[in-house]
Formats: sequence, structure tokens, C-alpha cells
Amino acid sequence: MIFVCDVMLGKLARYLRTLGFDARYVRQGEDPASFPPPSGQCLFLTRRQDRTGRPHTVVIRDNDPAKQILEIKEIIDRHVDPKAFMSRCLECNIPLIDTPKEEIEPFVPEYIYHHHDRFKTCPSCKKVYWEGSHAEEMREWLEKLADGTAR
Repeated sequence: MIFVCDVMLGKLARYLRTLGFDARYVRQGEDPASFPPPSGQCLFLTRRQDRTGRPHTVVIRDNDPAKQILEIKEIIDRHVDPKAFMSRCLECNIPLIDTPKEEIEPFVPEYIYHHHDRFKTCPSCKKVYWEGSHAEEMREWLEKLADGTAR
């Protein structure tokens, strides 16, 4: 499932990427026609009320990204793959690749290097990711999302 988030839904795109979804983000000035068209495999997410009723388009009503996720929970539930969790770059939306620890040392703080063994990098922007305390918080949030208690 591919999601295309309009210019008003950048944080929602990041949340979807955290969940492992291909979440494209239409930035200010970009041509929406350059993104995949809405279809059964590609939903367009927008805050624009004038899009209500368009096929494969979901109008998001809330301002809070956590609540926005809840608005589309029924749609994403059947597509959530726990193995894909935290597998995409939050900035680029590119799938992350496992990277040997030795290659990471110059790019992370010393403490991180010595306290973590697994790292992933974005092949596009080269951002480095590791599972810190935030990862556990995200996993707890994902579990709450799955069982309907997320807020």
C-alpha cells in the first residue's frame, strides 16, 4: 500500500514511514501529478475538504498526527507488517539497509557507537538509524494502535 500525503500532512507521512509504509509527501511547490495516482493500491491523504468524495482519497480532519493515524486505522490495519516497522528513512522514504557497525563509527556519537550493535542507513541521504529508547516507545505505541488504545 502506498500513501501520498499532501503538503499539510508531513508528520503523518513520517508516522506512516515509521510503521513501514511507503508514504510519499507532496512538498510545497511539487507537482502532485508526479506522484502515483490514487488507486486501490495508492491512497491520497489530504486535509482539503474539497477532496471529499473523490475515489481513493481520504480527507483527514484532525491536526494531531497521532489522531490522524487513528482516522485511517481501519485502512492501515490490514496492511501493517510488524517486520517492516522502522524500515524506512523518515526523511526520504527509502528502505533502510543494514550497515556494519565498523562503517558507522565516524557518523554517530561515541556513546551510541559503544552501546548499540545494529545500525541501518538510508542509501539516499546517508542518515544513520539505531534502536534507542525511542524505538521501545514507538513499539508500545504500535501495540496500542493495534489493540485500539492508542491516543
